[in-house]
Amino acid sequence: MRKISLYILFSLFVSTSCNKEWTKELYVKEVSFVKSGVVKVYAKYKSQGGVVTVKVPVVLSGSTGNPDDIEVTIAIDKDTLNDLNFDRFRLRKDLYFHELPEVNYSFKSMTTVIPKGTLQGYFELALKLENLDLINKYILPVKIVSTSNDNVAKRRWFSKSLMQIIPFNDYSNRYSNAGLIWNRDVPQNNQTALTTPHRTAFVVNEQTVFFFAGNIDEEAFDRTMYKITATFNPDSTVKLAAPDTNIKFSSKKGVYTISKKMDEVQPYLEKTYITMNLEYWYSDITNPAFPINYRFVGPLTLERIRNTQIPDEDQQAQIE
Repeated sequence: MRKISLYILFSLFVSTSCNKEWTKELYVKEVSFVKSGVVKVYAKYKSQGGVVTVKVPVVLSGSTGNPDDIEVTIAIDKDTLNDLNFDRFRLRKDLYFHELPEVNYSFKSMTTVIPKGTLQGYFELALKLENLDLINKYILPVKIVSTSNDNVAKRRWFSKSLMQIIPFNDYSNRYSNAGLIWNRDVPQNNQTALTTPHRTAFVVNEQTVFFFAGNIDEEAFDRTMYKITATFNPDSTVKLAAPDTNIKFSSKKGVYTISKKMDEVQPYLEKTYITMNLEYWYSDITNPAFPINYRFVGPLTLERIRNTQIPDEDQQAQIE
């Protein structure tokens, strides 16, 4: 009986102790961004002063919920951007991320609130995407600098966010490329055509994108010279142009088609296919003394997927 009594007392003690533990915080409460490092933020391009609003989330971790309103304050973090550029690209300064110019963004406030009873708050970021040359990559670097609760820490590895701002329009993104690149100075039956599986089309404005000619590497030192703009006209033609006259660009053909279908497995997904059929001539002047004259001919195809169950505006700005 004595052993049974001792066992009962011990069990009650353990049970009481465990129950008390559940009322206490088991972890350190921390505030953080949802993702750390370089985070891609896609925003639908709008010209003529158009603004795209992006909600940047911050979250609270812990095991006991959130009994109080918690203010979170952020600041621009230039030093981390400088470190990132050197660590990632070293001497390739032409590939460095550029800090997003101040004229292209504004925060509604640099302080937000994670409301009592919730674990998430938002910073409202307004983006103006005009006049960005997307030959360059742009980052808005931010960090959490303080919270209103001394018992809430900044999560060490998630207190900074490097938001890469990526404007898009209806025609931008990564195209699969079935086009062939021929040397115009050699008979076609005496050569093997050059190919490249993909071409990325970057935003210029609502109706225009640019890509790099032929099989020019998209991270080449001299890639700017080989920039080709493509404007999608209402009559299904594509107007091609090259800002740099040194490559002796000549447009021979430019048309496009758009088709849509619903996904067979997930019928709420609408798939849009844009196909450009192009022919253009240009010169590779890597060695100006011995230019190579090329002819590109063939299709480039873009697939776009839209969730019809979600409002369009909710799909215009997303963080991945």
